[in-house]
Amino acid sequence: MIYSSAPRTQMAAPGGSAGESGGKTPVIDIHCHRECAAAGEMMSAESERLGRIPLSFGSELTKEVNRRQLSTIRPMMESVDVRLAAMDKAGVDIQALSVSPYQMFYWAEPEVGLKSSRMVNDDLAELVATHPDRFMGLGTVPLQDTEAAVGELDRCVNELGFRGLEIATNVEGEELSSTRLEPFWAAVEEHGVVVFIHPTGFTQPDRLDHHYFFNVVGHPIENTLAIANLIFGGVIERHPDLKIVVAHGGGYLPAYAGRMDHAYHAREDVREGLPKPPGEYLKKFHFDTMVFEPDQVGFLVEKYGASQVILGTDYPYDMGEEDPVGLVKRTAGLDDSQRDLICGGNAARLLGLA
Repeated sequence: MIYSSAPRTQMAAPGGSAGESGGKTPVIDIHCHRECAAAGEMMSAESERLGRIPLSFGSELTKEVNRRQLSTIRPMMESVDVRLAAMDKAGVDIQALSVSPYQMFYWAEPEVGLKSSRMVNDDLAELVATHPDRFMGLGTVPLQDTEAAVGELDRCVNELGFRGLEIATNVEGEELSSTRLEPFWAAVEEHGVVVFIHPTGFTQPDRLDHHYFFNVVGHPIENTLAIANLIFGGVIERHPDLKIVVAHGGGYLPAYAGRMDHAYHAREDVREGLPKPPGEYLKKFHFDTMVFEPDQVGFLVEKYGASQVILGTDYPYDMGEEDPVGLVKRTAGLDDSQRDLICGGNAARLLGLA
């Protein structure tokens, strides 16, 4: 059965086997963020020159709220003790850490993008080393340069010991199904690591600049488009062993998959290059619990299986979930084994801890 903040002696450290002491599964957060101050400082001048200032989009009120939030979450980002205390309060034993989305610098020149990625990854590795029983690393790679991305993936896995990556829903408007990225997906599949997909904003923000819509509405749309392109672009068909986790419950597509399956059977232009209905490929994805409502967690479990749902918090942002284990416990119809899978078992399997 799941548990909250068990003594560290009951946990499986990264590289070990879940349940080595007492058969209990650690609670693992797949969706939590870390900023790299050094990379932010290095990229500051270039981001200002290109108008790529983080969290600067939206209404004046949104910008003001963002400024206040940055002040509030700074200690949560920077202090290991504050982070550990928050994890204990939430009942999270292990964080699979990824960089804050706006520090995936895909807009930079390839050489600079690689330099910033290496800086972020080295910083993340240093943090993981401080508490290897509590933290794991999901690295970042410069997807604007395929060769460099594959090289940094190799370094993340072979030198830094990371078990996965975080990538955005697109590469400056280029879809993740782009032919150019085929070597990247092949390398990910070969390494057997997790890919966590998270939006960095919304590609057409002009209609979403009010009421924080570019996040509230735009992020789930971005997740939806990323999944759809990976399916219809044949990436999942060509690489069936990919382990992909999509933030925010996968966006809107998991709840309305029937529309694309209907289109697949009704129209040959939808079937082009796709030997199976798109819904069959959708079943291969994993979705985090960042959906806020127990009923939505329950829907994902009923539709796709408990094996495809993974706990996430979006720590330390205000769009996060402060009681992730409680959310799962409040989900009706789940038995203890399903709760164990969602709260830690699935993540442990994907991250190679079980």
